[in-house]
Amino acid sequence: MQPVTEQRPLAVYLAVGLLQGLTLWMASEVWPQGTVWRSLCSALIVLVVVGGWQLQMLWGQLREAGRWKLLLPAILLPAALAAWLAVQFDQPRWYHFDEATGTLLLWSQLALAYILTPFIQAQNPAYRWRFDYSALYRHAWNNGLLLFMALVMLGVFWLLIWLWSGLFSMLGIDQFKRFFDSPGFIWVASATVIAAGLRIGLERGQVIDALRNVLQAMCRFLLPLTVVILLLFVVFLPFTGLTPLWATRHATPILLALVFAHIALLNGVVQDGLQTAHYPRLLRLLADASSLCLPLLAGLAMHALWLRIDQYGLTPDRVLAALLALVALIHGLALVRAVLRRDPAWLSGLRQSNPPLALFAAFLLILMHVPMLSPLQLSAANQYQRLLDSTLSAERTDLGALRFQLGEPGRRYLQALRKALVEPWGDEALRMRLQDDLQRLDGAEHYWAWKREQEVAAAPPVPWIGEPVADDDGSLARAVNYLGCLDKCRLFAVDLDRDGQPEVLLLRAEPWAVPVFGQAAAGGWQRIGQLRITAGVLPDGDVLSELLQRREFELVAPRFDAIEIDGVRLEPAIDQ
Repeated sequence: MQPVTEQRPLAVYLAVGLLQGLTLWMASEVWPQGTVWRSLCSALIVLVVVGGWQLQMLWGQLREAGRWKLLLPAILLPAALAAWLAVQFDQPRWYHFDEATGTLLLWSQLALAYILTPFIQAQNPAYRWRFDYSALYRHAWNNGLLLFMALVMLGVFWLLIWLWSGLFSMLGIDQFKRFFDSPGFIWVASATVIAAGLRIGLERGQVIDALRNVLQAMCRFLLPLTVVILLLFVVFLPFTGLTPLWATRHATPILLALVFAHIALLNGVVQDGLQTAHYPRLLRLLADASSLCLPLLAGLAMHALWLRIDQYGLTPDRVLAALLALVALIHGLALVRAVLRRDPAWLSGLRQSNPPLALFAAFLLILMHVPMLSPLQLSAANQYQRLLDSTLSAERTDLGALRFQLGEPGRRYLQALRKALVEPWGDEALRMRLQDDLQRLDGAEHYWAWKREQEVAAAPPVPWIGEPVADDDGSLARAVNYLGCLDKCRLFAVDLDRDGQPEVLLLRAEPWAVPVFGQAAAGGWQRIGQLRITAGVLPDGDVLSELLQRREFELVAPRFDAIEIDGVRLEPAIDQ
């Protein structure tokens, strides 16, 4: 990477960054509801953000080897995918994280651009349709370091901005803080600083090359650690079995993280396959042996993921995890091939396998945007079929995900479920259960409120001491379930304020307080406070139940009266 200052004017980079920031700001403030306008805005965001980044990375090199001919489709393809995705999936905001569509829209396009850009940078007519792997390897690592340096600069910038606003806030001048906290400043300043950071890094090519060499030296130091971890894991696996691995419930991310860490470190050591190996022969043999274990680990990760899908169905996260597991498996098989080939240069077979594997990963990212193969579509279809399966319990299906987490496909399948429930079913009990679930779903404002309603419905009723009170709307059960029970809970109704309406005490194995529930003015039950235990210890559950059942208690007037001043009531909370 040679510095070409005159070919990278700072004004161009700042202008691109300013345009990116303004685009993101406007999209965050105003998002159209019409399908056509929504697709155009999605394409514009990706075109400006992703295309702008690629233009910054290739500025001054576009005419060399006809790179602009490759850059144009590399910019237009992500924009077209974003527009097509927006047509298929309704989206209230491009960054709407609850549905994950906005995140998928932007970050997958950035990942696609990161994979394709080194191929454009390494384009060389002398290689025709083959790749100059040395240039490809160098650009892939350098681009990551450039992004890292730009993000470091962004972090330092915001640290100084927070210091600025904090200092003037101490002087009572809040105008700076309000300006810096405004969405417009956040988006525009962040994008502009990142653009300036990229330009600074590109102008200091020798520094980036030096950082890459430092990073590769770190890989040489750390690779033996992953070699030991892999070999020890495989050695211990026959003695422990797979049951402890499945019991962690996090086997897939742990295994995949280890596989990709080993692959990244190994590529950092092998580099472009032309350097002399710096390891002694024994260490190279151990590294080869650990590389042969990668398909096993990727296969275990796939099996663990399949067990989770069989238990709880598909989600967008699990679809992405399946794609990552597939990529990890193919990389592992490529490493096995490189080990078995025994080339003169250690693992130089990676020169042939890495470029097509990178393009395969890019193909999977493109495939993920095809509407019928989208993670949202696949997940919604799978969850819908599981809801219709009478052999599955309610805990292993997720009706709330269709409404709150799977975007337009989830809502479409939810509507199909509503229509299906109108007709009689062979399994009438399942139909009634789903109708009850839908009724609770309609009253929920978000996914976690729906989960809380399901927990209340599934929880066994808390027994009463004496006569129970009416709870027609289930608000008392929800309020009690929200607090949870430590041990042997009981409910007891008593009129604490002598107004003719009983309050409800939740008696649990808690030594210092008793929660109190009362009826709100608008109806329904809610927690209104607690009774503190100021002296002695309550009897255990059975004895306490008998005392209350026999009405062996008395209501004691408060020792201290309250004070009311101009409609403001001061309640006593005296410790002694």
